[in-house]
Order: sequence, then structure tokens, then C-alpha cells
Amino acid sequence: MSKYSEAAGLPTTTHESGVAGTTAPPVSPAPDVAPVAPPTPPVYENPLDDMPVAIAPEVPTTAVDIPPISELRWMSKIKLEEIGRTVGIELDRRLSQPKLVEQLKEQIEKTK
Repeated sequence: MSKYSEAAGLPTTTHESGVAGTTAPPVSPAPDVAPVAPPTPPVYENPLDDMPVAIAPEVPTTAVDIPPISELRWMSKIKLEEIGRTVGIELDRRLSQPKLVEQLKEQIEKTK
């Protein structure tokens, strides 16, 4: 027993006295309860489902004439990228302009 419990006049617990105390009365089992089904969510109809959908018209792509290979080195990166797309290659403008020209030359020679 703790000296503080004794001084305060508190009852002792079983671990303080070392004596087994009384046990709690047995608890009866819980009654069977039927499971409750969760509520069904409401059904909402979207009025936008019946509306027509706009379709964008096809934009014809303008064909860029492929200039002679000797003129590629004087073109800007943006122009080289446009020409590359028409040839079927995507150029990375983060590369230097001479590297773009080299990649474009190789692709043009493959397509010929």
C-alpha cells in the first residue's frame, strides 16, 4: 500500500495490497441485432447529358516546303522545328541550333 493512499484514506488496489480483490460480475452477451442496410444514394440526372456536343472542325495543316539542306543552317530553331514536324520528327529546341540542323538533315535523308 502506498503511504499516500493510506494518508488520504483512499482504498487500496489489489496491486498495492498484494491481495486478490473481488472480481466483476459476468457480463451477459449482447442481444442479436439485425444488420441495417445502408441507405441508397439518390439518383440525379444531369441535364447536360442530353445537350449536343460541339465538334471542332478539322484544320488543314499547311505543308511547309522543305528547303534545300544547305539553307537549314541559317534558319531559326522554331522554323527548324516546324519543318521537322512536316518531315515526321519532333525536335527538342533545348538543343543547339547546329544539332537540330544535323537531326533534321538525317531525317530528310531517311525520307528520300
